[in-house]
Amino acid sequence: MSKHSHNTHSPSLSEESTRSSGDVQVAGLAWFIVILTVAVVFVGWLMIGMLNILEGRETKAELATRPSPFAAQRNKLPPEPRLQLAPSTEDQIDKRQPPDLKTQNPLEEIKQLEAAWKDQVEHYGWVDEKAGVVRIPVEDAKQLLLQRGIPTRKQTQGTEANPTQPNRIESRESQPKAGPNLSPSDKSKEGKEQ
Repeated sequence: MSKHSHNTHSPSLSEESTRSSGDVQVAGLAWFIVILTVAVVFVGWLMIGMLNILEGRETKAELATRPSPFAAQRNKLPPEPRLQLAPSTEDQIDKRQPPDLKTQNPLEEIKQLEAAWKDQVEHYGWVDEKAGVVRIPVEDAKQLLLQRGIPTRKQTQGTEANPTQPNRIESRESQPKAGPNLSPSDKSKEGKEQ
């Protein structure tokens, strides 16, 4: 007996060994590509048709729900504050122009806002002219507060001061008067005392 016995007459082995990897059924592959191409084109046409139908419905719905007769009187621009880089003029809305980045740049807008805030903090101005309320610069307000002191409430008979916590804030009356920097109410008090 031989140690090596080979079965050389196997039909499945002989067919596999004679077939090379380069043999492909070209006709089947060509038919698959043709059918796939036709299917993709057909589905594309269906999608375009469906979009046209839906756009037609949307147009009809817009015509059916016309705006009110007062829509022409309404402002095209929304009220302030507006979003940054939003249209700032009605002409810009009508012509569908993009924003002007030189004048409507968010960095320029914040610079203008900071300048307005700085102006309010550093200069005098009216808060309410009819009521006589004036805005004063912060530094002047600090100086007035140091000169006049922080106003406190007078204690009534029912409340007593805590002896462990001395009251470090003195009232206006206990501080010396500062001559020309008197307020109108201080001048009237001074006139009554004399």
